[in-house]
Amino acid sequence: MFLFDKSRHGRQEKIAFTHIPYIKWKTELKTNPLFGAESTAVIDENGNLFFGSHSGNFYCLNSKGEIKWSYSTSEKIYSSPLLLNNKVIFAGGDGYLYCLDVDGNLIWKFDLTTPSKSMFQKKTINKLLHLPYTYDFNKKKIIEYKSWSSPNFINGKILITGYGKGLYCLNENGEILWSFDLGFPRFQLSGVAINRDNKIFCSSRSGKIFSFNENGVKLWGKTIKSDWENWGNPVVCDIKDQIYFFFAKKEKYGIICATDFFGNEIWTQKFGSIRGSCTISWDGNYIYCCDLNGFLYKIETSSGIVKLKKKITNAQRGLWITPTLDLNSNILLSTKDSNTTGRVILLNDNFESIWEFESNKILSIPVIGNSGEIYFGSWDGCYYCLI
Repeated sequence: MFLFDKSRHGRQEKIAFTHIPYIKWKTELKTNPLFGAESTAVIDENGNLFFGSHSGNFYCLNSKGEIKWSYSTSEKIYSSPLLLNNKVIFAGGDGYLYCLDVDGNLIWKFDLTTPSKSMFQKKTINKLLHLPYTYDFNKKKIIEYKSWSSPNFINGKILITGYGKGLYCLNENGEILWSFDLGFPRFQLSGVAINRDNKIFCSSRSGKIFSFNENGVKLWGKTIKSDWENWGNPVVCDIKDQIYFFFAKKEKYGIICATDFFGNEIWTQKFGSIRGSCTISWDGNYIYCCDLNGFLYKIETSSGIVKLKKKITNAQRGLWITPTLDLNSNILLSTKDSNTTGRVILLNDNFESIWEFESNKILSIPVIGNSGEIYFGSWDGCYYCLI
């Protein structure tokens, strides 16, 4: 599951090795041109890895790094999968939620682009209205991926966001249970987080935050920053009864807003533009996050005060990532240091380097395996296992 729990706390219940890493195996994903896997891998009890790629392919690799199967979609996959009762569930950039069996066969898919009553019928008008939100000035092209988020799960219900109404709740057979209109712009960027009481929290691309019960009843909603984008998935801290919401103004400014479970603001802190989420310390006293200015932060959950700050990379858009923690509170993250270089880094909780591994740019969250190995995708077109 994305960020390792329905609350999206970002803690990996395994210990990362601290010796100098070496490559156990390296698997070419066999695409031309080369694409990177940015989807966070999920590992089953047999050591099989499941993840999506910018090629539009979804992969299953066994513990030896051999490709067991791949499933092709029509657009880039950012979504991290959910393993559920021998099913693999993920969202595609083409706007479908896919459900495969563990052998890679399609069981069902659900169209996340089903329009709401308030959506415009004419595609040309709708496209023009979305242009300020879909045009990437850095890449000088329109970005129209119809789902960026990763599915979450609660009591037989699958939750996902997408281009149509915005928030959808389905059963395990892919049948719609309820939906909620998150409004304009339609290209939602963030998913949902769930607390210990099964309350659902999400945000919208129009700068709003919401809470629902599992039956789809809206409990509250409010505006945090109008027209700021919600790139990071909300994160719940059940230890402190807090939720962290992430918003950014283009690639210049970002904020984290901490609220209680009733939507009351506890603190708001300014950062550079944030594209990932945060990870919560094991005791709940700190969160860790990155921004596009290349900084890693350690922040007090009680006050929002930054306790530590470290420059990790000088590259533009170099930390498009969420740092995660291992069982020893060591910090694992990846970098894009240039268009062709990047690193996987392990730091202690004082931000002192333990080791680094160099590769092509790396935009996936490194995952710790069942025996302590570390898995990630690189933009050299390969998937790696370090040990």
